[in-house]
Amino acid sequence: MKSRTFLIFFSIFITAITVGLLIYFISKRVPMNDENVVGNTPGNLYNGGLFLEMDGKVYFSNPLGNDCLYSMNPDETDVKQLTSMNTSHIVGAGKYIYFYLDYSKKNVSNSKLKGLGNVSVFYGLYRSQLDGEKQEVLDREYISSVQLVGSYLYYNVDNGNKAGLNKIRIDERNQSLVTAEKLDPSCALDGKIYYSGVDLDHDLHVMDTLSEDTSSILLSGNIWQPIVQNGFVYYIDAAHHYRLCRTNLSSGETSVLTDSRVDFYNMNEFNIFYATSEPGNQTLRVMKLDGSNNAVIAEGIFHALSLTSKYLYFKPFDVENVMYHVPVDGSDVVSTFLPLNK
Repeated sequence: MKSRTFLIFFSIFITAITVGLLIYFISKRVPMNDENVVGNTPGNLYNGGLFLEMDGKVYFSNPLGNDCLYSMNPDETDVKQLTSMNTSHIVGAGKYIYFYLDYSKKNVSNSKLKGLGNVSVFYGLYRSQLDGEKQEVLDREYISSVQLVGSYLYYNVDNGNKAGLNKIRIDERNQSLVTAEKLDPSCALDGKIYYSGVDLDHDLHVMDTLSEDTSSILLSGNIWQPIVQNGFVYYIDAAHHYRLCRTNLSSGETSVLTDSRVDFYNMNEFNIFYATSEPGNQTLRVMKLDGSNNAVIAEGIFHALSLTSKYLYFKPFDVENVMYHVPVDGSDVVSTFLPLNK
């Protein structure tokens, strides 16, 4: 009788342990993304990846909060702090966001902050839940660009043994060097990465992430910061005074959108926003996708042009801790962005 009772309790114990371990491993599992998922818009990433809008929330690097990661609604309400370290190159999908943390830049000193804490001296590519909890380092490297394509993060490592374009699965597995060429993976669409050559040419290439990262040349030229949208590729034409152009990918027809030099640009489905620092024309401007209706938004030299569904955000050149914003529909004037916890 005692033997039977022992066996019953032992079986219950083993079952409980098994169920507990199963629940634990399921909770730790990072679900894979659809193969066509992209982590952020190329325009935002070319401008530092300071803003990401995803599933009704905006994740951003807060200039008034030591460039730490914050979240808010698209209308700029419900501002919350998520990390206590400098953040950039923000991408995301599903239940996770991914970003680059750098301790060598501005950080918060406040023991009440959650996340890595004020004693951290870490840097690298990180993953966290949408509320900033459960931060995990995926690769301890200095990186200069990131894009999420499907279930892989493609990122450019600046130096060391991994220098070049790398990739790693979102669950921290299958890390590999794609190429030693330092390619910018920011422009991705339907499982393909569109990038400018660096070492051998500056043509527009396309890399198929669904076919073992094979690459081919799509368009010849001296092409910078390509953005592929609705059958066109928009790009800075470095061979001709850094003007902005677009080429129809079906017909090959190219249109010149600006005569002036373009330093930074970003775009949505309706408009292109760009900054130029040419003498006598130091302005932030907006125009239609075909280059028409060109108008001045603000005078000055600006960078970090970031877009959400509601606002264009931008920074004055060589000025710390200042960011401006303006509604993308032009319904209000430019004002200072003041993202405060409410």
